[in-house]
Amino acid sequence: MNLLQLVNRARVECGVSGPALTTAQGQTGESGRFVSWVVQAWTDIQTSKEDWLWMREPFNFNTVSGTWEYSATAAGLTDFGNWKRDSFRASTNGQNYADEQLLNYMEWTTFRNLYRYANMRNTTARPVVVSIKPDKDLAFGSIPDAVYVIDGEYYTQPVTLSADADVPLLPSRFQMAIVYRSMMYYAGYESAPEVMSRGEFEYRRLYMRMEIDQLPTLVSGPPLA
Repeated sequence: MNLLQLVNRARVECGVSGPALTTAQGQTGESGRFVSWVVQAWTDIQTSKEDWLWMREPFNFNTVSGTWEYSATAAGLTDFGNWKRDSFRASTNGQNYADEQLLNYMEWTTFRNLYRYANMRNTTARPVVVSIKPDKDLAFGSIPDAVYVIDGEYYTQPVTLSADADVPLLPSRFQMAIVYRSMMYYAGYESAPEVMSRGEFEYRRLYMRMEIDQLPTLVSGPPLA
């Protein structure tokens, strides 16, 4: 469903009378509120978890010799939301990934005390560790001594629905979650407990299925003994 279809479906589920809207643009009054509720519901779902699978994308970029920190913009990303910490790899530029190695993730405070301390501030070598600064810039240790290809994954920032034909990125079988969430907004505004009850029940039911299907699978490690 696109934005217009989601808005009209939400109106039907809430029992609103009147013909279906022909556009979601420039609506006022109750119709305008429905558009806002659908847009907000989609944003709420996207921001409720930081690692939805539908928001996960690959990236790669080349380091600069002697430069240890890189912003998302420097990595060529325009829709950046967060890094996938366990996804980073590095290989020597021009080697066609022949010497590619995994980069271990290190928490920023530990990284700072190790790689941004004393002589390590100026030590250059092949990076073996990646960290994420408080401002979400990437930090590599040691400082790259050459050009390396960094390959990894990130999570996009929330995408807003605006045009009538805009379609949310989540799988179509879960799109009704947006409608059910919108019903809760309508019910709160109109003091409609029956609509609130149904919206909450259906939203939670579908959200649980979405968590199972669209979140990374937890893998147990080997036994300790």
